[in-house]
Amino acid sequence: MAHHQYQHQENYQHQENTHLQWKSLLKLGNNCFYKKQWDKAEFFYSEAYDLLAFCYRKNPMCSDTLMAWICSCHNLSTLYEQRGKMTLALRFLMVPHDYLLEITKSKIADEDIKLIAFKGISLTLSPILTFNKKHPICNSCIEEFKSLKSLLEQHNNVLH
Repeated sequence: MAHHQYQHQENYQHQENTHLQWKSLLKLGNNCFYKKQWDKAEFFYSEAYDLLAFCYRKNPMCSDTLMAWICSCHNLSTLYEQRGKMTLALRFLMVPHDYLLEITKSKIADEDIKLIAFKGISLTLSPILTFNKKHPICNSCIEEFKSLKSLLEQHNNVLH
């Protein structure tokens, strides 16, 4: 019994350290972004992205990790947009959107995971539509992301 309790405490400590680690990576990335230190910001955001993707795959029930991963994607997108790399900017908007869309369509038995994915999609839609207003997305990019075409068509139908 004591070993199990110790192992649980060790897992909790690891999760806590990981939580602090990605938070500090995002904060460091933001500091570099505001100082226009693009390469450093990209490094910190990318590190946070990798760590959060790993954490979310290990624990898909943690909505905080999912939201932070989406945030790291959007930070990378904003960084690439700032640097004029529009294809990369769009990719980092679409990655979380497409991933969450796949979860909602999958045959996962756990409905809570799908609910968390739906919640995440509510955060991925608006930035894509905003990006399209500022930088109209070309047809080849639209074709690259299957969901983008239907998303833009649905949005246009709502407006008309």
